[in-house]
Amino acid sequence: MKNKIKAIVIFFILSLIMLSTKIMAQTNLNGQQYTNTSIIIITNNTRFGYGFSITSYNGLVYIYYTELKSSIATINGLVFNGTEEMNAPLPNFNDLGEGSPGLFELNNGSLIMLWGGVPMGGYSLNNLIILLQASILNNNVWEPVINLTNNGVALSYYSDGNYIYLVYEPTLSLTYNNTILEELTLSGNVIKSLNIPGIIGIVSANNGLVIVQFVNSTYALVNMNNGSIEFLNATNAGFVGNSLYQFYNGVLTINQNLTFNLPIYEGAFPISWNNGYIIIAWRPGLLSVYYWNDTELQPIVNYTVQFTIIPKATILNNDLYLAWFGLNNISTSQGSIYMTITSLPYQINQYNNITTTNNTINNTSTILTSNTSSYSSIQSTNTTSNKSLFSSIPIWVIIIVVGVVVFIILY
Repeated sequence: MKNKIKAIVIFFILSLIMLSTKIMAQTNLNGQQYTNTSIIIITNNTRFGYGFSITSYNGLVYIYYTELKSSIATINGLVFNGTEEMNAPLPNFNDLGEGSPGLFELNNGSLIMLWGGVPMGGYSLNNLIILLQASILNNNVWEPVINLTNNGVALSYYSDGNYIYLVYEPTLSLTYNNTILEELTLSGNVIKSLNIPGIIGIVSANNGLVIVQFVNSTYALVNMNNGSIEFLNATNAGFVGNSLYQFYNGVLTINQNLTFNLPIYEGAFPISWNNGYIIIAWRPGLLSVYYWNDTELQPIVNYTVQFTIIPKATILNNDLYLAWFGLNNISTSQGSIYMTITSLPYQINQYNNITTTNNTINNTSTILTSNTSSYSSIQSTNTTSNKSLFSSIPIWVIIIVVGVVVFIILY
């Protein structure tokens, strides 16, 4: 029993480390209907560092997330049919704990879920195992769980629909000095393996090109075909379709030929829609949605939120399903995952400003669009914000603190 408790605690702590740079028991009744732009509480019983994933598939929207039940990490999920909420089907988990699910549509049309799981057993820092596990959705039922790895510590994972990309450590190292980037088949066979120390996460992948983040917060594009590493001048980056996007110092660039000036934000990413892009932009306390119609940037909605924001989104028909993590308690890293459903009309004539929590932004100004051109910009305002507490703490400090905590727990 003591070893089991240790394993659970270690799994929680490692999840915090692994995903800290990269979210309530369910409160909504099954089948409950929501009005457009209603703020839905997905869960309020998760922690900063635990991942969640949202995607549209076969006319439904799936969101899976990590929840704590009796201090044990477990994966739960919801399905949305328009604005109607239902419990999501779950794989047949059989481990000490599972966390940080990722949903990816495969090139064959199937939906796969990847996650990290701690198998049954007793562990210390010297023999801890976090496996990469997977299941495929078939007729609304998840197929039997398969282990894509059999040892080591799975740190981060992603799929481009054809292959699975994994960052793992053969033996746990809180300094990330022995990380390995691998390309796997959907059954877990290793195709290519690159020893690249210092990787803490995979951000995105497309056709053998993998965007990774290092322990010093830098981003790089790794070519699995030839092993080349190209460092990116970005604070976040990814792929939208086959195009590479990068955000740095208030500027979002897509495929090096389309630029959006977003000076009041700390991060942004695009989603393809209606021959243009939906752009999600954020800073501590503010989450915004825009539409680029290939002519001008049009504001859709603003949300005032808690200062820690980890947004993810998907689009089904003309509706944007936008989810984010909001930190509720700094001392415990406890937080909630929220979601809203917003219509995306082809002609946007109205601009909404919605407050989702008690924390508001002072002096939020109207956001202006640029003149019609191939480039778009948002005018800078006098609004200022403080950096998120977690974004201001160097990761090596977090590692040292967590290492001390682990030592105390074990000894």
